[in-house]
Amino acid sequence: MKKMTFLAGLLLCALCLTACSNDDDIDLFPDGTASLRMMNEDNGRTLLGNSDVYITKDGNFSSDQYPLFDMGERKGIGDINMPDFTNMAPSVAVEPGHGYVVCNANDVLFFSDSRIYAIAENANVYRIYVDTWIRDQEDNITGANVRFLLGKPLESGMPAWGSLAGTVCLSIKNSGEEFIPAKIELPSGDIEVFYLDNGEECLTHTTSGRTLTFALKEDFNFPGSDMAEYKVRIRSGNIYTEVSIQAEIRRDF
Repeated sequence: MKKMTFLAGLLLCALCLTACSNDDDIDLFPDGTASLRMMNEDNGRTLLGNSDVYITKDGNFSSDQYPLFDMGERKGIGDINMPDFTNMAPSVAVEPGHGYVVCNANDVLFFSDSRIYAIAENANVYRIYVDTWIRDQEDNITGANVRFLLGKPLESGMPAWGSLAGTVCLSIKNSGEEFIPAKIELPSGDIEVFYLDNGEECLTHTTSGRTLTFALKEDFNFPGSDMAEYKVRIRSGNIYTEVSIQAEIRRDF
């Protein structure tokens, strides 16, 4: 019995250490995080950054231009992930200890095949963390102390919008021909690809886990040259980007 109790204690300690280690890995308030005394509409109507987001007299975040998402209880800015963008609301309740996301609705795209909403890789997104209420001498709530960060939906992992994400080619040598693919590592294994300018006539793609691989089709045909560039839209989880894939024939005789 003592042995079982000892083992259970060791397991509990290991779980606690793992949880603490995971928390320590998160930068809760990254560089660039700003602090703001955000007074409600009856006490100055402080706006969040360059947005029109303010706190109403009833204690809600509100905006006429940007959808708001309550992400629930969070530890800080770095603990706020992207929402699924399905429930865009112009107003949400302010709650100390909660995290929020504010974005431009024009940056969110609906992918009809998967029925998933995703936000553009190059979008500007506010992450907000509410510290405490601000109260007057009579204990009435007059606003909230918040911290916020303006940045991209994901700081790394997605190919940058408008970039050349890879090159696929047919290498022709005296020894024979070889098709060389392009591999792209993505942040999520939930991947969709859309060809924006008839790229599907020359390109094909496969996925394996978080790896997206483009290749030339065996029956490809470039229009009048040994090189072409195709625009593709890639969704990984709730983030998407639009990039180029270069296709070429390399002749090395």
